[in-house]
Amino acid sequence: MWLEPYSPWLVWLFPIVSSLFVPLADKVGSKVRDAYVISVGAVTLALAASLIPGVLSDELTNLPRLKWLPLVNIELGTFLDPLSTLFANLIAFIGLVVLIYSLSYMAHEKGLARYYFFMLFFIGSMIGLVMADNFLQMFIFWELVGLCSYALVSFWYSRREAVKAGIKVFLMTKIGDIALLAGILLIYANLHVLSFTEVFEQSGTLPTSVLTATSLLFLFGALVKSAQLPLHTWLYSAMEAPTSVSCLLHGATMVKAGVYLVARTHIMFCSVPVWLNSVTWIGVVTAVIGATLALQTSDIKGVPAYSTISQIGFMFAALGASASPTDLGWFAGLFHMISHAFFQGLGFLAIGSIIHQLGTRDMRKMGGLRKEMPFTFALCIIVILARSGIPPFCSFFSKGLIASSLLSTGNTFLIFLIYAAAALTFAYSYRFLLLTFAGEKSDYLKSIKVHEAPRLMCAASSILAVGAAVLGFFGGSLVVFLQTNFVFDLAKFFSLESLTFMLTLILGGFPIYLIYQRRTITPDRFREGLLMYLDKTLENGYFFDYAYMGIVHGFIKFSRRMYETVEMKMLERLPYSIANFFVLLAERSARSFDIALDRLTYSTAHAVAFHSLKIKRLHTGALPHFVLASMLGFLFFCVLLLLTVGGG
Repeated sequence: MWLEPYSPWLVWLFPIVSSLFVPLADKVGSKVRDAYVISVGAVTLALAASLIPGVLSDELTNLPRLKWLPLVNIELGTFLDPLSTLFANLIAFIGLVVLIYSLSYMAHEKGLARYYFFMLFFIGSMIGLVMADNFLQMFIFWELVGLCSYALVSFWYSRREAVKAGIKVFLMTKIGDIALLAGILLIYANLHVLSFTEVFEQSGTLPTSVLTATSLLFLFGALVKSAQLPLHTWLYSAMEAPTSVSCLLHGATMVKAGVYLVARTHIMFCSVPVWLNSVTWIGVVTAVIGATLALQTSDIKGVPAYSTISQIGFMFAALGASASPTDLGWFAGLFHMISHAFFQGLGFLAIGSIIHQLGTRDMRKMGGLRKEMPFTFALCIIVILARSGIPPFCSFFSKGLIASSLLSTGNTFLIFLIYAAAALTFAYSYRFLLLTFAGEKSDYLKSIKVHEAPRLMCAASSILAVGAAVLGFFGGSLVVFLQTNFVFDLAKFFSLESLTFMLTLILGGFPIYLIYQRRTITPDRFREGLLMYLDKTLENGYFFDYAYMGIVHGFIKFSRRMYETVEMKMLERLPYSIANFFVLLAERSARSFDIALDRLTYSTAHAVAFHSLKIKRLHTGALPHFVLASMLGFLFFCVLLLLTVGGG
């Protein structure tokens, strides 16, 4: 019990500090390293779980704080409330499951000390992000999470694609980080505090223009971190990471950082209409765009990657449709966040088992895996049912609440788009199942030996499968824990709205049934005529990356021209131009001085000659006579002077 006040600190400090000793454990032996890593994950989960009683009883109020930056009135602390506790437990739980899965999945890889170091460091940093007491502390962990993501995406550094993907993830997410930092600085410039409690209390005193600008900067930082439009393309590139990394970072935890930021600051920005509308529309449009991309890709990891982009769009849409942090939309977004962590995490782990056996990510080389991998097939069935929203799986409840929250807005087009995204979700999930497990074996599969995934990988995946199946029934407990003003009634989920939702899923799955199962229509038919342009657009990801490359190349070209103009033509040539100017000025000055001196000499000589001529005209006698007379007079004067002195 004496550790209880320190649990909010230990829950993130423990995995971060423990990660430093992974190389030492690795030196002792691989079994010691594995046991050490799992033990750290288990203790972290226990510390996260120990936070729940304190939140429910409201006893942990005066948490320890440390003087950090007294000059700017910022302390180092932890913020313990239902939202931070919920995220901390989810991160610790999924982290432990992925660590167990990694023992088998990564068993034959090199550099495992580096892998487990960054995995533990990431878990600690992500928990530190959600437990942070102020915006600056949160931003530091925000950056540490990005660093871990870069390192883990580039884990297979000998692969050029992995290195390029890591750089892309790092650079694109940094764009959002800059916006978030600008928003934090804007808050401090106006309020001179960064503590969540103080900022939320004083945010009403901010000018409307400042509050609006801050909300949009925060939103941009959140949408980039959570791979929402328009900077969403980094998430698919991040699939170059090991599948276990994809599950933890880009399926269940890191991409939820943006969702956490929107949920955390909702109380501050919910009075800004443009912020609410932006969150809703970005979420809905992203949900549709991500689903269409998942429907087109032939990369088996691309399906959950684009699905993650789409499903987080559902969360954003619900959060934007909520007028306050106690309304239905806010709860629905977080409920779907938890559901997504389970079914999408399960999806990544099941796909990891397939890639582990087949050695390829191309679904066109698959087919007929149902007999060779029956357990993985059953897991994928659960993933599809849970992701699509089929009762009684978790997403049926969370998506139903999201649909209800959007229906309350009264915007017909918004509702149509979210139902379209739901239909597309079932379509791409069904397509994935048919391409991978149904039909006959491909020639590629006939050339290799395929068997079920190792038991440890199956056991770890089963944990998430159970959660995806039963989580929906705990919605009422979650409502109480999050302290929202919503009554979770299971009977309400079996209504006309639910029937409409199920019909929508059937409409989405029927074309897939005709094309990929009955083969009444061949996929090539959709690459003809006008549909050819749509297929080309989807194949190129709506040309977002091409647009970004064009912008980057344009910026590089502009920078090169500026360099040539400023550096080469101005700065480098400027000293020579100045020197030449002074040389020219000196030459002209010398020439002018010589001319002036010549003119002065000439003028003087001319004046002397002119006056001499006048003197000559004034005195008509000969000049020698005057000189001679003067000399004789001078001599005569000297003689007289001598005689006078001698006589005296």
